[in-house]
Order: sequence, then structure tokens, then C-alpha cells
Amino acid sequence: MSNETVNVNFQNKIFNFIKQNLKIFIILLILIIIILFSFLFYKDLQKKNIINLSKQYTQASIFVSQNRLEEGRFLLEGIINKSHKFYSPLALYLMIDNNIETDSLKIITFFDKILKINYNDKENLNLIKIKKAIFLFNLDNEELIIKTLNPVINSNSVWRDMAINLISDYFLSRDQKTKADEYIRLLSNKTNK
Repeated sequence: MSNETVNVNFQNKIFNFIKQNLKIFIILLILIIIILFSFLFYKDLQKKNIINLSKQYTQASIFVSQNRLEEGRFLLEGIINKSHKFYSPLALYLMIDNNIETDSLKIITFFDKILKINYNDKENLNLIKIKKAIFLFNLDNEELIIKTLNPVINSNSVWRDMAINLISDYFLSRDQKTKADEYIRLLSNKTNK
């Protein structure tokens, strides 16, 4: 058998295979195109949502600077409820810094909502826990402060020392030197290792 005959046989087999399975190939091609367009549509939608959140945050900041706090509060709560990794915490901090929301339980609920966001970087999550604890200091809720800071304290986070210092300062401000010393010992144990 010559190479030409083998080549022709091979081409005929491929042609017959394609001809017999043409419907499957067309369906696969259409499916791939649909998946590709769906992915591009999803990415475009995400981008538009981020741009929209950015505009809402900017508008809320303008409302706050103009002392139109109710309008600002409405936008900021909407941003927080979107559970965006960047804009939701930013909205909460703007709300706290400008005393837009005075209901402490609502602020705690907002913190909890933000802490449930799936952060790729655990250090950002730990920083938010520290900010929540600082907010809780004014409420004098020792149990909630400890519950908030213990995961940071019991980790290898870059915020660990800050959390220990915060909780020891909290106890010192409440004239609870014994409790403060316990946390200070945690800090000194790490530096001695």
C-alpha cells in the first residue's frame, strides 16, 4: 500500500467521522459559544455593578459633606447590603465616622454582614475585626469584644499584636489589671519565642 492510499483512507475516515457526528460538533460549538458569551456578559455585569457602587459611594460622600445625612444613610446602607469587599466596609466606616447611624445594634449587624464577605486576604478580615472591636469599646461589651478579637489573637496574623494591645488597653481602662496582664503575657510569650 502506498502512502497516498493510506493518506486517502485516513482522510476518508476523518471525513466520515465528522459527517456522522456533525450534529454533535455543531451542538458543542454552540455550547462553547454560549458559555463564552455568558462569561463575558457576567464579567461585564460585574464591572457595571462596581462602577454603580462607586457612583453610589461618591454620591453618599457628597450627601454627607452637605449634611444631607438621611440621603447619605440610605445610599450607604444599600452599599453595605451589597456585600462588596471594598465598598461595603468603606460605606460602614463613613457611616461611623460621621455618626450617621446611632443605633449600635444596627452598626454591629453591619459589621457582621461585612465579616461574612468572602475575603481572599484574611488580613483584611482581621483588620475589620479590630475595627469592630474598637467600635465595641464604647459599648462596654466585654464578652463581644473578646469574641471578636480572640480569632485574631489566636492566629499568626500581622494584626495579632495590635489585637492583644487593644484588649489589654481595654481592660486597663476598666481598671482590670489582672485581665490586662494575661493578654500582655500573650504578647511577651510571642516575642520571647
